[in-house]
Amino acid sequence: MAGKNNKKLRLSEFPSISSVLESSRLKPLVERWSFPFVSAEVKAVAAEMKKQAVRKNIMPGLDDIVSGVLALFRQYENDLIKPVINGTGVILHTNLGRAPIGREYYDRMKDIACGYSNLEFDIGANKRSKRGVMVGRMLAAYCGAEAGMIVNNNASCVYMIVANLAQGKEVVISRGQLVQIGGGFRIPDIIERSGANLKEIGTTNKTSISDYNKAITKNTGLILIVHKSNFIQRGFTEEPEPSRIVELGKKKKTPVCFDLGSGLPSLDNMQLPESEPDIIGAVRTGADLVCFSGDKLLGGPQAGLIVGKRKYVSSLLKDPLYRVVRPDKLTIGLMEKTILGYMTGKDENPCWELANLSSDSLKKRAEMIVQQVNDNNVITATLKSSFGGGSLPEYEYDSYGIKIEGKPTSISSKLRSFSPPVVARSVSSGVLIDLRTVFPDQDRILINAIKSCL
Repeated sequence: MAGKNNKKLRLSEFPSISSVLESSRLKPLVERWSFPFVSAEVKAVAAEMKKQAVRKNIMPGLDDIVSGVLALFRQYENDLIKPVINGTGVILHTNLGRAPIGREYYDRMKDIACGYSNLEFDIGANKRSKRGVMVGRMLAAYCGAEAGMIVNNNASCVYMIVANLAQGKEVVISRGQLVQIGGGFRIPDIIERSGANLKEIGTTNKTSISDYNKAITKNTGLILIVHKSNFIQRGFTEEPEPSRIVELGKKKKTPVCFDLGSGLPSLDNMQLPESEPDIIGAVRTGADLVCFSGDKLLGGPQAGLIVGKRKYVSSLLKDPLYRVVRPDKLTIGLMEKTILGYMTGKDENPCWELANLSSDSLKKRAEMIVQQVNDNNVITATLKSSFGGGSLPEYEYDSYGIKIEGKPTSISSKLRSFSPPVVARSVSSGVLIDLRTVFPDQDRILINAIKSCL
């Protein structure tokens, strides 16, 4: 750091904010990001450097502050939402946006995104209407439920249901289902924050139907069943079938909500674990409400979906809390198209297309890429892919990809510095790129990215 190392630091000599902003090196930043934004960040960087100057007794120069601002905005460029190539082999990678949306769905949304739409307008009756009505209708038809609705995510589903049905009352739930979901959010915290009282029953590994029977009282507002979609329990375990819990709920006149979490659609062409309940099967248990994510196994945009008995769904739609968690027009439009695609069977969902890719087809692509790169440090590799997103924790796919041998930290950094960035898996001897999550039209870009590392 340029500057003076004096015994007595004179803060009056610290470069002024105006002198920093007048630097020719910052002019491109002002054009790119605006003067107010750059000015605010210059002040923040200068304030931090002033603290360091006092602490270290070293006065920074104007160029030091300018360099600090430039470094900060280089990081900001990386922080903007942008496309990346997912080479991790995790199909629903939470950090990389979860489910990819079909291009045909997006193309159909362009006019809605760029113009006006009938989001809350009844065209036939020429009057105001409610948003998301068609999503609810199609969801109900697809799942075999009386009614359906959409909110912004599944945590909102659980929060709304508990707050609406059990505020000030008890929510009965097995201790084995008090799960933690991504980002540190825990089911018990959501329940308690909603104003309900958590009533844990059974043990971590064993909960019986008699535990539910003993727990239900006049103060019980809801029985909550939570599918353990992001982990597996084995060994000395017991858990009653959801249908038995629903039967008990009806007998006790207590509503039952089945939080399915990952939201597996009904699929004929996939060999999935028998223990993984699908949406239609969850509705057939007779649960009063079933909720799940739209952007996990369903492969749609981020959303929370609720289906079930009409009286409960209607109550949720009338709840003032619904306005807090309702989704926007793009989410609603994309979800309409996602559900319609499942019902008609005409559109392929990208996440299931990736899941269905054969290992042989991935091997051929890997061999082509290795041939094109033509470097001894780049070889083909047999890999294992996963669904991710807190879904199907036991299920893995045989896959194929590329291994770049060398120092993993250096290679990974270079891949992430490419445009678009390539996110891969690091191992002790190099970096792995799983082609299951790399779209075929990205192969040429990937070849150039790999070459940039060599």
